[in-house]
Order: sequence, then structure tokens, then C-alpha cells
Amino acid sequence: MATKPTAKPRKGTAKKPVVAKRAYLSKDLRRQTLLEVAAQIVETDGWAGLNMSALAERGGTSRQLIYQHFPSMEKLLADTAWHIFMEVAKGTTDSVAANPGNLTEAIKAAEAFSLDLPVGRGDALWQLIAGTAGSTPELEEIRQGIRKLISGIWTPVVRKALDMNEADARAYAWMSILAFWGMRQLVRDGELSRTRGVKLFNGFMERVVKS
Repeated sequence: MATKPTAKPRKGTAKKPVVAKRAYLSKDLRRQTLLEVAAQIVETDGWAGLNMSALAERGGTSRQLIYQHFPSMEKLLADTAWHIFMEVAKGTTDSVAANPGNLTEAIKAAEAFSLDLPVGRGDALWQLIAGTAGSTPELEEIRQGIRKLISGIWTPVVRKALDMNEADARAYAWMSILAFWGMRQLVRDGELSRTRGVKLFNGFMERVVKS
């Protein structure tokens, strides 16, 4: 019995490969995604490594799209700085809220969160706090904004614990924050172990509270 020849597909009828559509991101979500990529660039390459081209390449997009979200380098730096800082601000706020009226325990909770940050991100944040991230007016304004915000979180707790007026409590709060980051740098540079650094800093703060 003769077999029928296999029918050849007619010209032009071959199926085209299906190309997966690129996932759609809303404008806000895309912006947040780019900010996280920018934070990762700073984490690995420092503030000097962040620019429009690096963000476009690392984010898998075009410079044109980057400029739609960040019209200038100053805007990109400022928004990335706040993106990095707000993660720590939230952790600090949660630590204070979880230990109402107990300054010592609130400090311990906050320091654990900050010390657990990736090394590069912690370095980037320290540079913002210390004012060494850059010399632009925008970054200087951010530094002062960070000081105002983080001091504002701690001032009520310090004021209550040490029975101070608000201005003195705000000053004590900021000096204590700088002392913590100084300890973090000693641990970062290998001059102290984390355990030793935390013990010394907590002892220092306990003396402040009891004085």
C-alpha cells in the first residue's frame, strides 16, 4: 500500500518563534528598581562610581530612560542617598518603637540593625553622615537633612532618659550617633572585633545614661 507523501508546509505559513514580552513596570516601580541598582553601584564602587552610564548599563536600560527619572546627576545622587538612608531610618524607628522608654535597649536594637548592613552600603551611609560622599550643595543639604531626621528619632528618648532640654538632647543624640559610627569604622577596619566594639560602645552609652 502506497504511503502518502508528507505534505510540505506552504511557503509563508511557518510559525514564528514567540518572543517573550518584557515585563511591564509602572513608573514608580521602575524608579524604585533603578534606585536600588544605583545603591548597589555605590555599595560596590563607591559614590564616585555612580553615573548615568553606569546606572543604564547595570540596570539594563537606556540613558534616555534614566534621564526621565533623574534629570541631572545631582538628582540621581540625592535620590540614591535618601534611598540608602531611609532603610536605616526605618530600622532605627522600629528599634525605638520596640523599646519605649528604654534608651539602652533601643540603642542595642538599632546598632544590631546598622552593623548587619552590607559593608559597602554601610560605608556609603557613613560617607553621607560624615560629609565625605561629595562636595556638591545637594549632598551637603542631604547630610544636614539626615542629621535632622535621625536626631529627631532619638531626641525624645534621650531627653526623657537624661532629663534634658530639647536642644541639649538633640546634641547628645547626634554625638552618640557619631560615636556609634566611629565604633563601626573601627570594626570595619579590623581594629576591633564586632563583639568588642559593641561591648565598648554599649558600656560607653550606659555610663552616659547613668551619669
